[in-house]
Amino acid sequence: MMNTKFNARPLKQAFISAIAVSLITLPLLASAAGGNSGFFGDKENLDKTTNQEILYAKLKQASRAKCGSSNLQVTGSVERVQANDECYEGTLTTAVERLNNTKVKELHEQNS
Repeated sequence: MMNTKFNARPLKQAFISAIAVSLITLPLLASAAGGNSGFFGDKENLDKTTNQEILYAKLKQASRAKCGSSNLQVTGSVERVQANDECYEGTLTTAVERLNNTKVKELHEQNS
């Protein structure tokens, strides 16, 4: 007999990741598009390498905060660590793509 049990966990994780990406990227994109002070300062300052590195570090930190720890002792489960890592990678990649900044993309590719 075929196992027809539905596992909603991957769907739930994808949904949570999508929400996390939105929460992270919307304020960033709004401040970049408006050219006003915001998460990383004005749009002209994003052209500076140091500010791009700071922004990428903030994206990484926000992605990790939204997705949870990758420390087995904290999560208590290998499956949870894997799920958190997948969420982190997906959230960070999507945030970098939505930001659409060449230098930040390069930083992400170097770190991936």
